[in-house]
Amino acid sequence: MLRSIDKNYLSKAIKDFCKGTSVTTGNFSCEAPGSVQDLEWNHMDQSHRPFIHSTYSDELRISVGENFANSLTKWGNWPFFINVMDIRVNEGQYYQTFTIGGLIYLHTVIEMGFIDDENSSLNIEWHISSHWILKPIHKLLDRKIYNLNVRLQDEDYVIRSQRALLRKYGYNFKSDPPNYYSSNQLTNNTIYPALKKSVKIKVEEFSDVNIIANKKEVLYKFGEKEISFIIKKFSNNEFCIWPSACPHEGASLENGDFCEGRVTCPWHGLSFTGSKLSNEKNIISKYGFIYKLENGLITISNDIS
Repeated sequence: MLRSIDKNYLSKAIKDFCKGTSVTTGNFSCEAPGSVQDLEWNHMDQSHRPFIHSTYSDELRISVGENFANSLTKWGNWPFFINVMDIRVNEGQYYQTFTIGGLIYLHTVIEMGFIDDENSSLNIEWHISSHWILKPIHKLLDRKIYNLNVRLQDEDYVIRSQRALLRKYGYNFKSDPPNYYSSNQLTNNTIYPALKKSVKIKVEEFSDVNIIANKKEVLYKFGEKEISFIIKKFSNNEFCIWPSACPHEGASLENGDFCEGRVTCPWHGLSFTGSKLSNEKNIISKYGFIYKLENGLITISNDIS
């Protein structure tokens, strides 16, 4: 059970707590692709931040529960420590708090709401509190926080739009429903929908039409709209195969870093080995699929075991 001050009384409560306190309130709102559940996962998924956001470096997780996370982070490249408390107050509502040098207290209220099956609302309201003598700093902080939220939502778009697309195609995740534990499990959480029919690829069908625009490797993409696969061809008798959606949380691996039969996820920096087929090892079960190479034909089917 969690008890908290209602967001509508925060400013008054802070002023009553300490005489001479000045509070400045700011707000940012936008529409975001995806469900409230996936927006919550995105918020609680702290592991993506160093890879997606230019603002964040590493953070030290002090403690975590299903509905809270307490972390130590730094103010940019400055040698200042900031203790950030992130709490899930209600479904779709979060309180995030920290202090700056013990002089300024920042309390942010983050709320997600349903719009339709493909979009959600996101409202972020912050309360900057300090002694009245520091009031002139509030305006600068308010502008910085607003601009920060504009940038963060823009950077998170790639994650939210991809998850919304995967949900439309029938994907689920072992991290559902999200909490601060499940959202940060660095395991294979993607539950792929079943293939409608086996994917069959003749070795001679590898052509420029199927090539993926990757900076470092020549890669090919085959499969259905809902489920596709990335293939690295070493020779007519040796191939490496990955699902296009990352086994961790569904990132598009087309934008990953491929090297020596492994791919690094662009969202979380995790590395995944592909299913390496050859004449010597012509059948492999991995990531929920069976991959088979026989008589110049690659077959990908559902693993129902």
